[in-house]
Amino acid sequence: MKNWYMAFVASLTGLALLFLGGHDAMGASAPKAIVFKKCLKCHQEYKEMKNVVAGDFYSRSRKAKSISVKVGKKIVLVKYDKNTTVKNVPSIKKLKKPVPVLVHYKKVGADLVATSIVAKPKFKVPEKQLMDTAELARLVAQGPAKAGYTLVDSRPGIRYKEGHIPTAISIPFPKMNELRGKLPKDKDSLLIFYCGGFR
Repeated sequence: MKNWYMAFVASLTGLALLFLGGHDAMGASAPKAIVFKKCLKCHQEYKEMKNVVAGDFYSRSRKAKSISVKVGKKIVLVKYDKNTTVKNVPSIKKLKKPVPVLVHYKKVGADLVATSIVAKPKFKVPEKQLMDTAELARLVAQGPAKAGYTLVDSRPGIRYKEGHIPTAISIPFPKMNELRGKLPKDKDSLLIFYCGGFR
């Protein structure tokens, strides 16, 4: 009778894990990298990383000491503890959805436990450094040689190939350091960057 009861409990547990697949059961057989495809548009290096979850912060449970990260249509549950570090926000409490996050984790039993949570930083461009579209259109109409500018498309290369502002050169943000040789040598020349947006 005891063996029958244990088998029944085991099968119920298996069914629960099956129904929860993609939610908190994700930790039981989590791949080395769990990455939202949209993150790879700018961060190709994520797919080579181990023990990371990349997606949009979705929610936090104070009681369970966990956060959920939306990775496409799946929700991945990651626990945190007093050793979890947080970057680009003052604390885990200040995470707001849908800010993109990169979570480095370690496996502890069936759980994913965050060692660090890196939120996409807020980026504010000073008003005096912004250019409106009418001014940019005027420069583009004159061309870089006459108007004395370099226009840089800092979106992923695939987005540049799909379409870009005439006269723009492609220097994707993650490759900025590697491709800085494409920038003008004259430090006083007008340098204009555009991207797909920021938070």
